[in-house]
Amino acid sequence: MYQYVALAIFCMLRGANAQVTAQANVAPDLRECYTNPILLDRNNLPPPSIQTLVDIIQKIEDHPNVNVDLRMLAVLLLHTYRQDGIEYHAPESGTTSSSVLPFAPTFHAFYRHRLLLTKLIPNNHQALPNDTLPSTLKCALHHMLSTSVDARVRGDENTCGQNAEYRALRTPRAAGVADDVEVFVPVPSIEDTEYGQMRQFNPDAEVQFNVNSSPMRSARQLLGESTCPILDGVIHTSWGATSAGNVIAGIAAGAELQTVSLSDLTKGSVSTYENVQQTVQNLYPATLTGDLAEAVLIQGTRARTEITVGSSGNFNSSQARRFFMLSSRQNVEMTDPEIRGDIDGFILGNRMNNILQTFSTLKLSQLLDMYYSPRNGVFDASVRACNRRDLTTAILSDNALVTQTESFAAALNANMLLSGTITTGLTTLVTSAIRNFQSYTQSNMNDLTCSITESSSDIRYRTNLYIVLDATWPYATIYPAISYLVDSIEVGKFGSSVTLLSAFDGSVVVNKTFSPSDFYSEYTLLKHQSMMSGVNLETAYTNIRNIMQWSLQNETASNYVGGNSSVLLFLLNSGSIQNNQATFEQARQLNESVPDLRVLFATSTNQFDNLWNLVRDMHDDIHVISLTSTGVNVANILASVTNRILQANRRIINPLCNFEFNAGSSGIKQFDDFIDPGYIQFYAVSPNYFFGDNGNSKIRISRSTAGAGTLTVCYSRTIVQPRRNGTIIGVDDNLITCSDLASSSNVEINLQGACDGYSTIGSCPPMYISIQAVASTTSNAVCTDTRLCRFPYNLRYTVQIEDLQCFSSASSIGASVVAMIVAVFLMF
Repeated sequence: MYQYVALAIFCMLRGANAQVTAQANVAPDLRECYTNPILLDRNNLPPPSIQTLVDIIQKIEDHPNVNVDLRMLAVLLLHTYRQDGIEYHAPESGTTSSSVLPFAPTFHAFYRHRLLLTKLIPNNHQALPNDTLPSTLKCALHHMLSTSVDARVRGDENTCGQNAEYRALRTPRAAGVADDVEVFVPVPSIEDTEYGQMRQFNPDAEVQFNVNSSPMRSARQLLGESTCPILDGVIHTSWGATSAGNVIAGIAAGAELQTVSLSDLTKGSVSTYENVQQTVQNLYPATLTGDLAEAVLIQGTRARTEITVGSSGNFNSSQARRFFMLSSRQNVEMTDPEIRGDIDGFILGNRMNNILQTFSTLKLSQLLDMYYSPRNGVFDASVRACNRRDLTTAILSDNALVTQTESFAAALNANMLLSGTITTGLTTLVTSAIRNFQSYTQSNMNDLTCSITESSSDIRYRTNLYIVLDATWPYATIYPAISYLVDSIEVGKFGSSVTLLSAFDGSVVVNKTFSPSDFYSEYTLLKHQSMMSGVNLETAYTNIRNIMQWSLQNETASNYVGGNSSVLLFLLNSGSIQNNQATFEQARQLNESVPDLRVLFATSTNQFDNLWNLVRDMHDDIHVISLTSTGVNVANILASVTNRILQANRRIINPLCNFEFNAGSSGIKQFDDFIDPGYIQFYAVSPNYFFGDNGNSKIRISRSTAGAGTLTVCYSRTIVQPRRNGTIIGVDDNLITCSDLASSSNVEINLQGACDGYSTIGSCPPMYISIQAVASTTSNAVCTDTRLCRFPYNLRYTVQIEDLQCFSSASSIGASVVAMIVAVFLMF
């Protein structure tokens, strides 16, 4: 009997612990996010984006002590890391106390949040281990999931809304939708305290708060000082800024739908609204009706007859995103990011039953990754973020939305502090809110459509990128560029890796990582300032060559046959770069010993005359980039660099060959790779592996699993990224050979005599290969190994090598230099 009592007490304690984020103070496990100065500075946290969110969730899923399914993980994320409504409260004395944390969940979003966690999405007495995430990622996840508005004056209000890249994605408000703006006389401000300090991307731009702020809750939420307050709980996606907490809440509710009585939500109090439906389905308040009810109650108690929804804004930078700034301080109950999060959460929650029937062991990270992807969607090409507008129209019932909003408004009214009481006319206010919601989502939220999404590249980056950074770049200037590179090449568990090196000596600044959140946690302003400034190419090349040799030795030890391309990118800001004979010799040895490595230079000034002899292609491997501290137009500035990275094909190698000695034949070895439907992947086999006339040297490609659609294999000696005949304009069809790959067949590429007629390895072209998944059917889960497959509908294939050789290209660099000198002589 005693053991049952002990078990009951344990469950009660675990249950109580699981509800701490629903209490009216900052949860104990989250307090360091508001007390530690390093964690308070958002520049030290990974930027809020869908890539960061998916990456952090993957870390939780891969934790050895976490073994929960998608539904339970979504619930645990809400109960562990989400706490809506946390606001800063300036002490009346103007000074802080070490015994008082001047933050508390008092913003209006907290009351809905508390109902969700205690009544509508309860936790079954489980908790995540304390060591699940390091503090940096814990606080980053907390801020991505938790909705609140910070209206403190920051001092940068005159620059709000000047981000043209974001304004271009929005259209003006439709006529008839209210957007009241009140004008206030500026009031004096004081210097920031430790707790009040928040940083924008500019590390010198401090955030100020007003000591004369009204301590009244209603005054704070309605009369904020900043003309463009900060909305917390927002992540960046290609389809608009989105409130991630609402998305996760919709998934959690949809995975376990519940109908809760109104009396349970109102704590047994007598409802003053007799004609409302007496039950609430948890999916609605977790998403759409939660924010609609807030708007109805807050604006309705201010004697508004027309309820406004929608408030646009933008991130503080087009690339170095830290804060989402609203364009107005009024009517912030249902902002644009919250609308998107509500819709996305409702769409996914509404389909959770079908999704889990298709793949019962689907991971939460996979679900989010599929929904916020350019193609394919969640087992249905229509179920993705670019299609949210049409999906909302198709699945959302007007009657259900009205009745559910009325019911939850009645429930929230009994739990929320308001500046008045709505005695009659609730239905009229709800109808107004829903009418304006429907009008606003159809006319004002001009997000990217699926047709635009599908016109983007059908190539996924898979590269190991080594960035060699010149620390003379100002951090505020170079950080957006590096951030853009990390996002563009899809650094992630199933994608690319990034390593940061110093241009001063080639030393490692941030170790190789496949985690964007880990990279951003490491590369901070403090880390940048600790780097030695200047460029020493000779020393950098010497150490980089050692790093690359160490990498090749690891590949030999692990029997690595192929995969990501390798790109070394120098980001240089110094003036005239010194390039002497010793530097050239180190570059020559690097090219000889790592033939699959592509070396690129991106410089702030034209350094062509200094650097041309260090690259393989002097016309395409040296770029001039004009970066600014505002981070605007980074995508266009770096377009030539990212395109060149994309042209670096994935590798197929002889793993025994590190070019320090002739390792001989590879024998027969193979590796498996995966492709998304509708995408194409490119490989290259260096002539260093087949220069000799070996009749047994072959590459063989075969299907590893069945699945919808066809794989097409193409190869060429002259077209770097070959596609099926007729798909590359101006290219002779005879230069490309293509074959369809059935489930029981293979395509064999014979390399015998592939370098006949070429006197040096450097003059012999590689063998270029492509594999394309022609079909776009994604309705089945054909790849259920979540350790290997990014998406359940990935198609698996096998690349097998046979008797690849190992030849040094010692003479190739010298030959290419002679050829370039002759070319320059002839030119002049």
